[in-house]
Amino acid sequence: MQTIEINTAQNVKIDYELAGLRHRIFAFLIDFLLMCVLIFILATLCNLIFIDKNQLLIDLIAFIVLGFYSIFNEIFFKGQSLGKKAMGLKIIKTNGAELEFYDLFCRWSTRLIDIYLSLGGIACFLISSNKNGQRIGDLIAGTCVIKTQNSYQFSLNDIEKLNQRFVENDNLKYPLVKRLSEQDVLLIKKLLSRLKEYDNKAHKNALDEMVLKLASVLELKEIPTDKEKFLNQLISEYIIQTR
Repeated sequence: MQTIEINTAQNVKIDYELAGLRHRIFAFLIDFLLMCVLIFILATLCNLIFIDKNQLLIDLIAFIVLGFYSIFNEIFFKGQSLGKKAMGLKIIKTNGAELEFYDLFCRWSTRLIDIYLSLGGIACFLISSNKNGQRIGDLIAGTCVIKTQNSYQFSLNDIEKLNQRFVENDNLKYPLVKRLSEQDVLLIKKLLSRLKEYDNKAHKNALDEMVLKLASVLELKEIPTDKEKFLNQLISEYIIQTR
């Protein structure tokens, strides 16, 4: 799971989860399917309007759709095509600035090399090998593609489920969890995610150290034996007490 740290215009650092190659390929395939459907519809209308089939006009329609679909989508949806929206992906600037037409134009202008002429080979190679998952267009424009649903953030569904489970404060075991900041809790969630993905000695040592530190902050008399359950409980109670 690759992430990128973006320093926003307000000088706030935010971690975003980068879109993986698989997600970007699926987004492209969705867009390509939509382009094919759009070309078919426009070509059918063209044949209905003009009795004599005009192959040149149909070829022009296909050229316009294949060539300009992506940039029109990304301008209209502010960094997303329909395929990216379906896959929960979005284009952002790596320097934290607002995405502008020039940035999208730079990305679009290299699609012929990145994607079409190389059958996606160049784009796939660069996305896989670049630390920020950037193809040529991204490198020129200073952009990257992220997941809009960051796995380290709290979703509305998380809160609704917790509200059902902890209707009364009597169920809360760690009232001092409010001492933690949101960044502390996001760090806990990130560690649990990493431990689930990479169950190795380094992450287990990090888990032990974090539990010891939190036990001290929360003034616990005993160190919890089920460390992962303890951390998940803290996340739950933090959301309940601060939302």
